Amino acid sequence: SGLFAPVTGLIPDGLTVDGIDYRDAAGDPTPAPVDAVSLYREARQGMSNSDFNNVTLLLPAGSGLTQAAEEINEWQKQFSLFFSLEEVEPEEFEKRLAEDNYTIALAPISAESGSVYNVLAQFTAQGGGLTGYANSLYATQLAASSTATGSARCSLLADCERQLLSDCAVVPLFSQQKRLLIASGIQGLVF
Repeated sequence: SGLFAPVTGLIPDGLTVDGIDYRDAAGDPTPAPVDAVSLYREARQGMSNSDFNNVTLLLPAGSGLTQAAEEINEWQKQFSLFFSLEEVEPEEFEKRLAEDNYTIALAPISAESGSVYNVLAQFTAQGGGLTGYANSLYATQLAASSTATGSARCSLLADCERQLLSDCAVVPLFSQQKRLLIASGIQGLVF
């Protein structure tokens, strides 16, 4: 129970849709596991290490993601991939995401609105086009979810989440846990 926790999907625990616990209703949206090593080796056939010379892992400065990026970069030991880390100011990071000017980005996804729909809408052109993802089925189901209610709405949103993860438009690695303690009269609390 540290600052970061494993995820079971893109949508964090604790969000509700029409009073229904979304994660309980949606279940685990994670795509079926595959043999990543075999897929990687198959994809690398005929490619040289120099084909990966300019791959960078982009992350926003001050986001607390540097350690996670360094851990991700441990792939180099198993896969002979040598990514460089590029930490840029948040404004530059947002600009580069919007312009699709990155190879791989470690981007925080916000659920601050408390809305499953709003989290998923971030991946549409109307919602900001966070990754440049475009899938007509995804867009249609997300639009349909805005007029549905209850378990039907949960089901449509869960289908969208599964589609997004299946298409690898985004790969959630962990969720950030924030804790806030507020009480009258308490001062100088350090934890």
